[in-house]
Amino acid sequence: IAKMKNYQCKKCKTHVQNSSTPKSFNCPNGEMHSWTDLGEVGTTNYQCKKCTLLVQSKNTPKSFNCPSGSMHSWTKL
Repeated sequence: IAKMKNYQCKKCKTHVQNSSTPKSFNCPNGEMHSWTDLGEVGTTNYQCKKCTLLVQSKNTPKSFNCPSGSMHSWTKL
């Protein structure tokens, strides 16, 4: 069974939990979504201070490709 991961589009900020990279078609902010794998879904809440994304993650999410500029700045809640 594939593990669920957190994905975010750096263009439109959409967040999804999926077992594989989501389809790229029809991004509302451009032709194709640009998905970033933020890591495995878990039970700990993390929020980015820059883009305000809230995710439940097993470990601290990956920091690259924050839609609000360069790197996410995660806070454990």
